[in-house]
Amino acid sequence: MKLTKVMAMIASTALIVLLGACGSGNSSNTASSSKKNDKITLTYLDYDGTRDANNNLVSENMAKAYHKLHPNITVKVDLQAENNSVDFLKKLDLLQMSGTTGDIIHTPSYREYSARAAKGFFADITSNFDKEGGYKKLYDYDATVSGKQYAVPFQPGIYMTFINKTMLDAAGEKLPTTGWTWDDYAKLAKKLTKGSGSNKVYGSYMHIWPEFRREGLFNSVMDNPYIKKDGTSNLKSSQFTDWLTFMKGLETSGSQLPYSDAKATNMNYRDVFLQGKAGMIVMGTWFFDDILNTQKFPHDFQTVLAPFPVFENGKAGVTQGAVSYLSVAKKSKHPKEAYDFIRYMSGKGSVAQNIFPSTKGGDIASVLKAKIGKNTKLLDATSALSIWDNKNMVPNMVTRDADKFVEIDSIFDTETQKFMLGNQSASQTMTNVNNQAKSIIGK
Repeated sequence: MKLTKVMAMIASTALIVLLGACGSGNSSNTASSSKKNDKITLTYLDYDGTRDANNNLVSENMAKAYHKLHPNITVKVDLQAENNSVDFLKKLDLLQMSGTTGDIIHTPSYREYSARAAKGFFADITSNFDKEGGYKKLYDYDATVSGKQYAVPFQPGIYMTFINKTMLDAAGEKLPTTGWTWDDYAKLAKKLTKGSGSNKVYGSYMHIWPEFRREGLFNSVMDNPYIKKDGTSNLKSSQFTDWLTFMKGLETSGSQLPYSDAKATNMNYRDVFLQGKAGMIVMGTWFFDDILNTQKFPHDFQTVLAPFPVFENGKAGVTQGAVSYLSVAKKSKHPKEAYDFIRYMSGKGSVAQNIFPSTKGGDIASVLKAKIGKNTKLLDATSALSIWDNKNMVPNMVTRDADKFVEIDSIFDTETQKFMLGNQSASQTMTNVNNQAKSIIGK
């Protein structure tokens, strides 16, 4: 249902109440009263406007492919806000007020998903997973909220080290392998650095997102880096100051493009790497599509992939992870059919549309090879697959105390910017973060 219609309903309080009451019958029950051959239409609320070469929505391609397999199921894609998850979530919240959230809902991150699961937006589908052997048997990316699952993970990504092979070869260096450390990264960055002034090529670039000011901790601290499992603060850990010091050291050595320059000009990390301004960048696997898009990002060098480096007490194979979520709306009249569709989307449906599957044992290789096609001179599939297929690969995401994480991360962002711009020390930065976060952690 489009927003204009929803707003009309919201304008009438009586109608809202009536709709909410009428739609409350299914709650979290995932059993369906529909017969096997009944004609069923599922409404899929989405924000992802990704299109194929023929300008068709990939989500609609997936819906049509599913319909061929299940002729009695038609999935209607309702694109509420194309490629704008912020606006989409605002509209989703309005739809929830009216009681018209369709059957399937796409949320962009664990934080947004878990917050709405706690508010009762989604059906509890834990029992559905149990019938298939349990959630952990099916997925590596967590969807647990207060001990239950309300979604399947979708469109997964992991962070890798992207390296310009031409520069790597010119430096006489080999591609790093599993177990290499951030100290190794710093040494390689120095060897990849060359030139001076406006023609200088840096060995490394760390983007201006706040996550890069704690990037090393993704390998050494599982889940929420700010709050321990027992609910107490982790902000006094020396790993924060150690990482900030490491970041600054890359800059002072001349090996990394300065944060101040990147911030002042609002640099695009895609341009920095693909225009050859930096030889190495740590980024998520969604970057593959940009590397292969030479019309938008013209370049002729091959990108090779190295694992996420190990920091201090970290473990090889652990890397930063990212994923969106597909849920069954709590008031869906066809929860079983909706569940079956999102399971399809996260696995075989993704593979068929050249989207990386989120299921354990999903065919990552065929998707990557299909993406690359004949463009093997642009992206090396072998090095990428050696990382993704590593049995020790663990995607590390924030799921614990996600609401508090968001608040603390805002403080961390503000204070660490001061450090990167040379306005305060690393120790003072973390003291400030710790002092301001006490009230949040103590909630």
